[in-house]
Amino acid sequence: MISVKGRRIGSSSLAQTVSVLRAGGVAVFPTDTVYGIGASIFRPQAIREIYRLKGRSYKKPLPFLVAGLKQALALVEPPETRLRRLLHAYWPGPLTVVFNTSSLGRWATGGKDTLALRIPAHPVALAILREMGQPLAVTSANRSGDPEAVSGKEAEILFGGRVDLLVNAGRCPVGIPSTVLDVSSTHWTLVREGAIKKKELMKYL
Repeated sequence: MISVKGRRIGSSSLAQTVSVLRAGGVAVFPTDTVYGIGASIFRPQAIREIYRLKGRSYKKPLPFLVAGLKQALALVEPPETRLRRLLHAYWPGPLTVVFNTSSLGRWATGGKDTLALRIPAHPVALAILREMGQPLAVTSANRSGDPEAVSGKEAEILFGGRVDLLVNAGRCPVGIPSTVLDVSSTHWTLVREGAIKKKELMKYL
């Protein structure tokens, strides 16, 4: 386990985390919302391990975390003006958006037509993503249907010794799962109301 003080990950700890992920390992690390359990999108065996550890249905694709808007937009169809305003308003932050995939996005997801993306507003998660130079497949660190881990202690209880690496940076600042908005059709759909409430999004819906 790596312990992080002050929400900043040191260079050696960052290098260790990225090395584990690039080698096909599974890591648990903090985001702004809840702790995530993630793997490289290019390591299918590691992604299968996430499903096994969580008891998650294979019918539910894993969201991707990305380091920035440029990386996100390469994976999805070009967003309209209204959607661009939404993304600039809430990214980085606790909003997961379900897009239609671009040709690159379909390749990265194994041919799926839609993809859920988020840019986390947490320095540890962002440092890992930037150093990786690629999206990570990440979902909440919990057993499917159970409460999400919002602190390093909770994450360690759930997954300590069961994953290849756990980064403990204390409590997640938001402590609530992200809001999920599906923009893959003309009529946008609020899939899950989380940290961002529906009334905040109404000017975009």
